[in-house]
Amino acid sequence: MTPLCQANVEVYQSEINEKHGTKLDMPVVYYSQLLSVAYGGTLKEAGLDGHIIQPKKLQDIAVKVVGKR
Repeated sequence: MTPLCQANVEVYQSEINEKHGTKLDMPVVYYSQLLSVAYGGTLKEAGLDGHIIQPKKLQDIAVKVVGKR
């Protein structure tokens, strides 16, 4: 489940892009998600499966770490 503040920042990037001619595509990631991946958590355990803008690099790291278990 995506917390509302995370969803707001991710959802409104497209409107900002439209208004200002930018190309923002930045996922919002919480410190707790980073720690979960650092300690070997899966995508689901880290809550990386509920983003509007996917944190691809962090997801790739999580898959590599879990795959080494």
